[in-house]
Amino acid sequence: MRATTLALAVITGAALLAPAALSLAASSPADPIVAIYKKAAAGKGEDGGNFVYQEPKDRARWLTKSFAALWNAEDKKTPKGDETPPGFDPVSNSQDPKVLNVKVALEKSDGKTATVAASFDSWSRGTTREGQDKNPPDPRDRITVRYDMVLENGRWRIDDIRGLIDGKEWSIRTIIMRWNGN
Repeated sequence: MRATTLALAVITGAALLAPAALSLAASSPADPIVAIYKKAAAGKGEDGGNFVYQEPKDRARWLTKSFAALWNAEDKKTPKGDETPPGFDPVSNSQDPKVLNVKVALEKSDGKTATVAASFDSWSRGTTREGQDKNPPDPRDRITVRYDMVLENGRWRIDDIRGLIDGKEWSIRTIIMRWNGN
C-alpha cells in the first residue's frame, strides 16, 4: 500500500480541511488523526490531546469499544483524587504539551486495521521555556506517535496509542492495564 503523507498545511492555515477529515466516519484511517492534531496544534499548540481521552464521552467518540471500556474500567478503580491513567498526554507524548509542524502518515492498512504515525515538533532539549518561542525547534527532537486504528461500525477508531519516552517504547493499552497494579 502506498504510504500517504498528509503534510498538515491545514494546521498552519495554508489549506482547509475537507469536511470528511473532521468526521470519524472518514474514508482514510489517517483522517481522525489529522483532525486530532489540527485541534491539538491550534493556537501555540499547547493544549494537547486531552479532548480525545479525558472523559468517557470523549473515549466513546475516538476509541474502539474495547479500548474505551478498558480505560473506563481502570478509571473507576482509581481512588478519587488520584491521577487516572495514563499520567501524561499521549497525543503530545508529554506532560507539557506543545505540538507544532505536524505531519501525519498512513504507514500500513489492510482495510480493517491500520497504523497511522503523527510526527511533530515540540520542546527542544536544553532550551528554557522562554527560549522556546524565540528559537526554532531542534529537528533531532521531533516526536512521533503511532496510532493503531480499527474500522469499527464503519468508522476508524483508535485501538492503541504508542510512542517512545527516553528511548523506551510505551503503549497506552499496556499502561492502562498496569495502572492499578493489574
